Amino acid sequence: MTIIIGLTGGIATGKTTISNFLKKKKYSVHDSDAIVKKMYASPSAGFIKHLKNNGFLSSIKGTKINKKLIRDAIFNNKQKKRKLEDYIHNEVRRSRNEFLKKHKQKKTKVVILDIPLLFEAKLEHVCDYIILLYLPKKTKILRALNRKGMKKDILLKILKNQKRDSYKKKKASYVINTSKTKKHSFKMILKAIGNIINSNA
Repeated sequence: MTIIIGLTGGIATGKTTISNFLKKKKYSVHDSDAIVKKMYASPSAGFIKHLKNNGFLSSIKGTKINKKLIRDAIFNNKQKKRKLEDYIHNEVRRSRNEFLKKHKQKKTKVVILDIPLLFEAKLEHVCDYIILLYLPKKTKILRALNRKGMKKDILLKILKNQKRDSYKKKKASYVINTSKTKKHSFKMILKAIGNIINSNA
């Protein structure tokens, strides 16, 4: 049996750092953010067509997409946001299903699904266990604002679209506070995965 672990957390909680660490440790990780980044970096004809048909023409130059223009547009237009998210979620779902099928056939012991909006997308049922990366709100905001190009008004809108930490904590199997050192976070994630494997031995 393949154990499916969902890895999630709000903005700036360290998901990318943890995912990269787990990949180096030879865990099989499906990274939703990486799939989306690839969609924007090397857009398919279908994605370009979808953007053009849904009012994002000004964000496209040839096969280059200005993600910032899209981000600004969707936070001021709920309909555009929903249509774009539906398209992206379908592409990510297709990739995730292929990933799971492959590893179940290979009988991989553990796979990690890195899904930033796991609770928001109601994907709890896909996972056997969920590990939540958590940061106190003030720390989360400070870290996020240190990111290149991040503005406070955009950040507040992003946070508004995410479930409350109190809700996520109740639903998660394990909660890891990533406000300490990377070394501590790495130790805690390996401990959580180890506990999950041992409980299924």
